[in-house]
Amino acid sequence: MILKPSEFTSLSALAMAEDLQRLFPPGVVQVLTGLGAEVGDALVRHPGIPRIAFIGSASTGRRIQASAAASGVKTVTLELGGKNPIVVFPDADLDLAVEGAIRGMNFTWQGQSCGSTSRLLVHRDCYDDFVARVGERIAAMRPGSPLDPASDTGAIVSKQQLDKVLAYIEVGKGENARLVTGGVRLTEGALAEGNFVSPALFADVDPYGRLATEEIFGPVLAAIPFGDYDEALAIANSVEYGLTASVFTRDLRTALAFSRDVQAGYVWVNETARHFLGAPFGGVKNSGVGREEDLSEIESYTQVKSVNIRF
Repeated sequence: MILKPSEFTSLSALAMAEDLQRLFPPGVVQVLTGLGAEVGDALVRHPGIPRIAFIGSASTGRRIQASAAASGVKTVTLELGGKNPIVVFPDADLDLAVEGAIRGMNFTWQGQSCGSTSRLLVHRDCYDDFVARVGERIAAMRPGSPLDPASDTGAIVSKQQLDKVLAYIEVGKGENARLVTGGVRLTEGALAEGNFVSPALFADVDPYGRLATEEIFGPVLAAIPFGDYDEALAIANSVEYGLTASVFTRDLRTALAFSRDVQAGYVWVNETARHFLGAPFGGVKNSGVGREEDLSEIESYTQVKSVNIRF
């Protein structure tokens, strides 16, 4: 197996490689670093590599499919982007839903997760109060080094990604969304040396604008009001992605209906963020193809052979 990490996260992969050397014979697991457009593309096109699994953006995933097909027939699975909805109905346990909205955004690592629930859909009956409560929680988060136990949020992975996050914050302002809190580059003290930005919450977001439909991969949460089930479902399914979704309600019929109707591969009811041992994880639409974290993933690295013997 050859692991090609992102060029921005190579050190953690190389640290893991040191441990793997003590567990496996030489060559069984290899870590190959470098730029995706060079090293990654060479691996994808190599005729001796029949199986490819990729985690990253939808645009890169499509390029990998094309490049892999150019050199042979290969098995390719993709776990790609997400613009994931969390839907809060008026009968929900709102305390639980507030916790879910915070945890679902993965603010600890600044929302840099394809599974982050970055679209917050809240029923109009409880919208204003709910958004205010979430905003208070986000504003109280303390940024800092991930190695400091007192830190609530870390840094953006690169200057390039930081610039992208800040650009989308300007997009939100340009679309007349209301910035409730955050969205500011942090430059005081030790934070000035890193790529730190205060987590942002926008309210009254256009559900079909860029802020609500394009993956930012950063700490930007877009709150959107809705009036009834059909409107919530239409907004939830309106994007090109379909990785995760979350619904908060005390009505089991609503929960099951939403779980059936939402276009997502991994759904939580009255929960967010958590993964469960053996539960297949993966998306639909432009969020990818194939599943991870279950037995089918392991089996996908094998091939079935039928041997018929008359002896």
